[in-house]
Amino acid sequence: MEGISVIIPVKGRVTYLKRLLESIKEAKKQTLVPIEVIVIDDSIKETKTGIEALCEKFQADYHYLKESVSEKRNYGMRIAKFPVIFFTDSDCEVEHNIFNEHLKCYSCEGICGCAGLTEFTGERTWFWNVIERMSFLYPFQWAKTKDYVPWVPCTNISFKKEVIEKENGFRSMLPPKESAEDVDLGYRITSSGYKIRCNANAKVFHNRGTWTRPTQFIERTFRFGRGEYYLMKNHPDNTFLDVPKTSLIFIFLLILFIYKSVISRTFLYAISPFIWLPVTILLQATFALKYRLINGVWRDIGYIYMSLSFETLFEFGTVIECIKKGDLKFLFRKFIYIEDQLFSRWYWGIIKMWSFIVSLFVLLIFLAIL
Repeated sequence: MEGISVIIPVKGRVTYLKRLLESIKEAKKQTLVPIEVIVIDDSIKETKTGIEALCEKFQADYHYLKESVSEKRNYGMRIAKFPVIFFTDSDCEVEHNIFNEHLKCYSCEGICGCAGLTEFTGERTWFWNVIERMSFLYPFQWAKTKDYVPWVPCTNISFKKEVIEKENGFRSMLPPKESAEDVDLGYRITSSGYKIRCNANAKVFHNRGTWTRPTQFIERTFRFGRGEYYLMKNHPDNTFLDVPKTSLIFIFLLILFIYKSVISRTFLYAISPFIWLPVTILLQATFALKYRLINGVWRDIGYIYMSLSFETLFEFGTVIECIKKGDLKFLFRKFIYIEDQLFSRWYWGIIKMWSFIVSLFVLLIFLAIL
């Protein structure tokens, strides 16, 4: 039986979901094979009623499941009746030809998945200028430049149902919101010899509004960092020895200088790491801009500084999870999200090491003067 099952996990976001279901309705008109839409909800009672009404209006199957995002997707996969499973998120909209473009990928032998392109739309706030300079957004755009990928985010990807069933679906690593479960599934599938083919014509549009609330993005960044620990634990062969993390050196200096502060009874030592950290990030931002590891001009230095501050927060998430789990060997390693990452990592390593050296020198001069 031919057809595509669309799986949409949701919690709240009634307005966003309405736009998504409207776009799917238009896409179904352009598709020759049957399409079923499965919405798995975990909203409060008042919102749940609105989502049920939307599903009835747009002929989507409604299911309530108070579980993690991974378990919602797994549940949708289990009840899906078609051989191709398409995953997207409730804050997205699909282009009218999305399903036909995904099906094209499966005409090639050995292809088990199709990775489409996710474009971000909506208001460009100052905070988006920060996010845009982070590595988080690269995987959404891989379909523009790559033929095959090991994974992409679940905003726009499809798999053969038999393949993800064989891999037992998504692994829940950081419930309920999750992190890195899409990376983990992709690597398990491709490690089994299957391929995920890219198609830049299979487009999804993601609203920027759900990414540009600073408090939510802080939580998301830290959670993504925690998720990296589980990726390294589950796929240790897919890691490499990296330069020391900025966050790890900060923690080391904090412990060292607090001890020094207690011994000498001088409070100044205790605040020294909090002087070192912003100076280090500023140096990294300056070097990254000068040597074009991040695109931009000098007036963008503030955005770059903020983006690297969030990258440091990501590292904090990884470090905290490693310490929490007592798995210290991963403190000095980095997960390989895609092979291209290794090409620029050497330059980043040099920049980070020089920023550590210069900032420590500045700190020592500051302490000597005072």
